[in-house]
Amino acid sequence: MADPFSGRQGRLTGMWAADQAQNTGNSISALLNTGQTNALGSIGTGRTNSLASLGQGYDAAVPQYQEAIGRFDPWAEAGRGALTTYQNSLGQNGAAGNAAAVSQFQASPSYQYQVDQATDAVARKASALGALGSGNTQAAITDRASQLANQEYGGWQDRLNGLSTQGLQATGAQAALQRGLGDLGVQRGRDESNIYDNAAGREAGIYSNFAGLGASNLANLGQQTISAGTGALMAGQDAAANKLNFGMNIAKTGLSLLGGGLGGLGGLAGGALFGGGGTVSNALGAATNFQPFGDGTKW
Repeated sequence: MADPFSGRQGRLTGMWAADQAQNTGNSISALLNTGQTNALGSIGTGRTNSLASLGQGYDAAVPQYQEAIGRFDPWAEAGRGALTTYQNSLGQNGAAGNAAAVSQFQASPSYQYQVDQATDAVARKASALGALGSGNTQAAITDRASQLANQEYGGWQDRLNGLSTQGLQATGAQAALQRGLGDLGVQRGRDESNIYDNAAGREAGIYSNFAGLGASNLANLGQQTISAGTGALMAGQDAAANKLNFGMNIAKTGLSLLGGGLGGLGGLAGGALFGGGGTVSNALGAATNFQPFGDGTKW
């Protein structure tokens, strides 16, 4: 049974309550730490997986761009060669360049075919006339070849210009693909930055939320500890008050009893002293050799 005057049970209860509050606070803190760690881990895993998927997508796209660029190479190369020959035919690269262009023109299959057809026709006509080996026949063949060269050279230049234009278009397509490849790299960087930004924002939110929860946990722990301490303090004060009240009640009871006893004692003493025959007077006389007034024997 608890002693109402010690307050020990109340103090023990307060200490137990404080310990329970501390244990609960520690458990909540551990759960918060675990939750924060798991949440941050999930965000980190999501960031890693997102970056990996993004990288795979872009890594797969780059070769496709490169392959598409390569498919235009034949037209681009042919266009560059045609442009050089066309410039030579116009004399833009000097006499040597022009001579090279003329040589290329004369070696072209279409020109040779037309020259052969024309000279054969002249030769057959001269042979029919019996003048195949004459000087006039040779002059006619040369003149015919020169006319064909003049007629065909302009057309040959037009074809060169058309081929160079196709090369220009091919290089334009390649340039667009190259730009797309560059934009792809830029977009990859932007997407990766967004992934990092989103993850950082979510991590900041996790830190903020769990910091608030941790602060609330500490505040609750402090409040519970204060309440437990206050309860223990009040238990001690109540025990002291109980002691004081109990002492006061005993004192009041003692005084009451003492007052009643003194009244009875006074009556008893008075009767004995002044009546001359009481027990107290007899005892006092024996002790002091006092004789009551009345017999006149002695003081």
